[in-house]
Amino acid sequence: MRWTQQLIDPTLPRAFYVLLAGRFINLVGNSLVFPFITIYLAARLHAPMSMVGVVMTFYGAAQVLAVLVGGVWSDKLGRRRVMLVSLASGAAFTFLMGFPVHSLWLVIFLSGMGFTVPLFQPASMAAVGDMVPADRLSYAYGLMRMASNAGIIIGPMLGGFLADHSFFWIFALDALSMVGFLAVIWSFIPETRPETSTAIAPSRLFDVARDPLFLRFAGLWGLTSLVYSQLFMVVPAYLHLDLGYPPSAFGYLAAENAVLVVALQLPVTRLTRSIARPMLMALGTLCYAAGFWLMLTGHSLATFAGAVLVITLGENVINPAASSWVADRAPQHLRGRYMGFFSLANRAGFAVGPLTGGLLMSMGVLPWLGTTGALALLTSFGYQRFSRQKPTSSSVGISS
Repeated sequence: MRWTQQLIDPTLPRAFYVLLAGRFINLVGNSLVFPFITIYLAARLHAPMSMVGVVMTFYGAAQVLAVLVGGVWSDKLGRRRVMLVSLASGAAFTFLMGFPVHSLWLVIFLSGMGFTVPLFQPASMAAVGDMVPADRLSYAYGLMRMASNAGIIIGPMLGGFLADHSFFWIFALDALSMVGFLAVIWSFIPETRPETSTAIAPSRLFDVARDPLFLRFAGLWGLTSLVYSQLFMVVPAYLHLDLGYPPSAFGYLAAENAVLVVALQLPVTRLTRSIARPMLMALGTLCYAAGFWLMLTGHSLATFAGAVLVITLGENVINPAASSWVADRAPQHLRGRYMGFFSLANRAGFAVGPLTGGLLMSMGVLPWLGTTGALALLTSFGYQRFSRQKPTSSSVGISS
């Protein structure tokens, strides 16, 4: 009871906690699938990792388009409507992915899933920014990550078990979780978009481009995501195809990542709340570099478990800080667009990540992991430069 009282902040609205609970349900389903997509494609396409990386780039390109469109639509049409469309269409494409179809249809369904599912992200992040007071945003985004990762504790272990026997059920159960989340939003989540958002003209799509500081931040965030994508997009295939571990092995590592986020997110947020957000992001990417370099030291699961621990510490530091920085930076009437571009940078990194990792891994483990760590170190230096900049939107030359 005491732990629950500490976790629930009475200053946050009930709708936020309903969204939090629905996010948990949805992530149980999503995490059945995403750690095993590269393994599924490699088995279905009978292709080398470099070719799987090319197919995953189509998937990533669809995600990049989705988060850009999702941000604009959430400002124009409303956060709630975009979330509902995302969940309904995403459930359909995800369910179709589980059927034994021709490779061309597989790529089409994968691209459809890549476009529809991420529409949810900028709309939900903008909704949280609308609901929550500015001084509680880091805490709220930290709770959202905890709910997501609590779902990921369950999903990858169950997904790994199912993937060892049949891939169909991981897609079917993911689709079911989206339908369940859709019902939650339909019943309990009101529209949160500020009224001023209705006056924004469609031609204002690229207003965000008038904020050069944010664009530099988004570029760094894309590079950060490229680095992090190696953990969930390339490491599973490396463990299975090169080291001979069953798919369930990475499921346990993904569950470790989720457990550590749930256990450490709030303590880390409290301990680091007095540190400037750009410095937190610099510290987090240093942990990424250390974690990927640690993978070079051995092939045992214990080695990879240690690397996941280090990377997750960095993740706990960097993600709430980055989301809060963007929410503070964005003018209220453009918050959906800012969150869309922020998510776009993330998806762009995940789009290029499998292709880059696959090509580097074809040259050897050292070029792949060594380069990944070096890129993380480079982004850390980049974030340090932001510590001298103002995060608020008052300095942004964007008219309302």
